[in-house]
Amino acid sequence: MFYFLCKTILRHGSGRQASAAKLLLKHKHNLLQNLFMNARCVSSEANPSQQSFPVSYLIDKCGFSPGSALSASKRLTFESPDQPDAVIHMFKRYGFSDADIFRLIKRHPRVLSCNPDKTLLPRLEFFYSKGMSNTDIAHILCGCPLLLGRSLENHITPNFNLLSDLLPSDNKVIAAARNDPFILFRHGDRYLKPFITLLQDHGVPRTQIASLICNWPRSIGVCLNHFRKCVEKVREMGYDPYSAEFTRSVVVLSQLGKAGWERRSAVYKSWGWSEKDILVAFRKNPWSLMTSENKIMAVMKFFVEKMECESLYLAEHPNLLMYSLEKRLIPRALVLHFLLRNKLIAKKPNLNTLFVYSEKLFLEKFVNCFDEAPQLLKLYRDQSDPAK
Repeated sequence: MFYFLCKTILRHGSGRQASAAKLLLKHKHNLLQNLFMNARCVSSEANPSQQSFPVSYLIDKCGFSPGSALSASKRLTFESPDQPDAVIHMFKRYGFSDADIFRLIKRHPRVLSCNPDKTLLPRLEFFYSKGMSNTDIAHILCGCPLLLGRSLENHITPNFNLLSDLLPSDNKVIAAARNDPFILFRHGDRYLKPFITLLQDHGVPRTQIASLICNWPRSIGVCLNHFRKCVEKVREMGYDPYSAEFTRSVVVLSQLGKAGWERRSAVYKSWGWSEKDILVAFRKNPWSLMTSENKIMAVMKFFVEKMECESLYLAEHPNLLMYSLEKRLIPRALVLHFLLRNKLIAKKPNLNTLFVYSEKLFLEKFVNCFDEAPQLLKLYRDQSDPAK
C-alpha cells in the first residue's frame, strides 16, 4: 500500500509532492522500521503484561515513565527484584535518601545491574575511609554516577592520591569533588597534570593552584588550549601570578569563553562603556563578567534610570552587578526614597555603601534608627520578601 501510494504520487502529483514521494521511497526501510518500533513501544505501554521485568521494575519502583523505562531497560538483564533491590539496599545502608537513589538510577540505570558486594561496597568503603560523609558520597555519585564504573585500584585511588598531594588535606579533596564530581572520573595524568604544569610554568604558586582546584575544579575541565589562552590573557592584563586575583580571573575567562566575553562586552558598550572601562570593572571584580546579559541590562537600567547614576559608576563599583534586583537593590532603594521624600535624611548617601552593607548594618543605619522604623521595615520586608 505504501509503495503503491508513492508511485501514484510520482505519476500524477505536483513537483513538490513527487519530490516528497521520492524521498519517502528512498528511506522507506528506515521509516517503516521506526514506525514498527514506535508501535511496539506504544503497545508495550498499553499492555503492561507484555513488559519485560526491568521495564516494570523501573516504572513501579523507580518512578520512570513507560517510554524512559523502555529505553533505559535495553542494557538491563535482571529478571527478578533480587539484584536491583540489593543495590538499592546497599545505597540506603550508606545513608542515601530515596530521592538520591532514584536520581542516581535515572542518570545511570545500569547501576541496578552492579554487583553490590564486588562493585559498590569497595567504592563506598573507600570514600567513607577518606572522611566523606554519607551526604558527600551521595552528592558526588549523583553528580557523576559513571564513577562507579571506574576501577578503584587503577583510577579512583590514584586520582584521589594525586589530589591529596596537591591539596592541603583530604577535606579539601572532598570539597573539590563536591564542586565537580568529574574531577575523580577524569584521568588525572591526562587531564589534571597538564593544567598544573601550565600554571606552574607561568609562575602560579602551589597555594593558588590548590585554591583553584578546590574551589573551581570545573575550570580545569575545559580544553587545555583554551585554558592556556586564558592564562596568557590574564598575564597580559598585568596580574601578579602570586595573587588570588590571577587565579580568579583565569577561572572567569575559562568558564566565560570568548563568545561570552564578547556578548557581555556588547551590553556594557551599549551603555557607553569603552573596552578600557570593561577591563577596569573586570580587574575590580572578575565575577561581574559572569553575570548574564539580561541581568547586566536590568541592573544598569535600574541605576541609570531609577537611581540617577552615570553608567560608569558601575565600572567603578562592579560588585553592585552581583546583587539581586528583587531582593536587595529595589527594596533598599525604596527605603532610601522614603527617607529622602520625607526629609529624614539630608542627602543621598554613598550608593555603594547603601547596597553593600550587611542586612544587619543596613537596618541599623537606615531603618531602626528612625521613629518611622515600623513603616520602613514593612516597606522593606514587603518588597524583599513578597511571600511574607
